[in-house]
Amino acid sequence: MTDKRKRDDTLAAHNVALHYSGRENQSVGQRQQSPIYHLRCLNNWVKSVLINAYVREKDRVLDFACGKGGDLTKYRKARVGTYTGVDIALESVRRDAVGRYNGGNYPFPAKFIAGDAFTADLTQHLPVKSYDVVSSQFAIHYSWSTETRARRALRNVSQMLRPGGHFIGTTVDSNVLVRKLRATDGMTFGNSIVEVTFDDRFKRKTFDAERGPFGLQYAFTLRDAVTDCHEWMVPRGAFVELANEYGLELVEWRNFHDFVHDKLGKGVDDGAFVDGTQAEGERAPRPGEVHGGKRAAHALWRSAMGGLSVRDETLTEDEWDAAHLYAVFAFKKAGAATAAAAAVLTRPDPGKGEAVRAEDVLVLEGAA
Repeated sequence: MTDKRKRDDTLAAHNVALHYSGRENQSVGQRQQSPIYHLRCLNNWVKSVLINAYVREKDRVLDFACGKGGDLTKYRKARVGTYTGVDIALESVRRDAVGRYNGGNYPFPAKFIAGDAFTADLTQHLPVKSYDVVSSQFAIHYSWSTETRARRALRNVSQMLRPGGHFIGTTVDSNVLVRKLRATDGMTFGNSIVEVTFDDRFKRKTFDAERGPFGLQYAFTLRDAVTDCHEWMVPRGAFVELANEYGLELVEWRNFHDFVHDKLGKGVDDGAFVDGTQAEGERAPRPGEVHGGKRAAHALWRSAMGGLSVRDETLTEDEWDAAHLYAVFAFKKAGAATAAAAAVLTRPDPGKGEAVRAEDVLVLEGAA
């Protein structure tokens, strides 16, 4: 990597960090007035379902790009043993995540690190093979600006996970991005809440082996969230192949639409339905939408909406279309079943949760 490219990557990562650190925390009322309120509810629901599927009681969790600690309550519900949060945005960690943890009376101990998990060698700061789950929500695509960053991210994941542990997360669905780009006349597509723009380097709208899977940049805007933020595609095939090099075996990869319909199609109640199927040419219903005389609803969706009546709460078409841009993934760390069992049985007692001081946050080079 050239020095200029390295500086550009560092600047891009810092800009993302400064954006999130600079965002003010919103009240419940403000969040409910947001044009992407239901999309945020859906995203949180997807993360909750994913976490519940792979995190077990007393698990040790490492949260890459933990941000303001927004997923802490999900881990409380999962009854984890310990939690470690890492994020490049210094103030998001030191002010918001630590404040949220200290104010939440969490039963598990927590540690927080301000640093870039996609450049730092975490083995210098955390014990190797000591985590049952590594989670990276809406963030791993920021490591795909270069092969060096992508490899460091996956190396950290692999080195931190015990045998049989899981790497879970959410990221952009590059297949959908490419299909939408090719379906538009120009280089920009989107709707009233989301906009994706590729520059003229991709005017042929081809992403071949010669170009390679890294550095496939686009500008992303999500209303009331981010504006013209640089992100990078994560081609599924390349992601799986690179993860395999680090002993991470694919367990699950699904677009949000498929994931939601699969989960909501199980245990349907109140005469509602979502089975993920529809007639040829007919679009799938949005969660909570009246469809075919019945409502696509479920107790899980009701819980995602904070217990509100699903008869009044659903995503707009534009929010549902924006959700189509994302996918969930899960990988398993290779290792013998006996080694995996031993790693669980020999876990030390985690202790109890206690307040974290701002000065307890480990600040690494690269924190912004």
